[in-house]
Amino acid sequence: MYERRSTDPTPAPPPPPLGTIAGQRQPSNVRIGDFVCLDGLYLRVRDMRSAGTAGHRVLIFDGHSPWVIREPTTTYRPIELL
Repeated sequence: MYERRSTDPTPAPPPPPLGTIAGQRQPSNVRIGDFVCLDGLYLRVRDMRSAGTAGHRVLIFDGHSPWVIREPTTTYRPIELL
């Protein structure tokens, strides 16, 4: 099995979706329609749920399992949603 050595360069993330602006956002500031980079893919937030506190959200995507956002994360917001 291949194990990454510490000297191997980290792969560059894919370019962000066209027509979006990156921003560091708190879980409470993420909106439906924003994009999040997970597993090397930009996934559009289709829906979200509360995770018990205002500081946590469960983000729901098409074709990917839900993801709990617990800390500020870079999201990409379409320009038309600004």
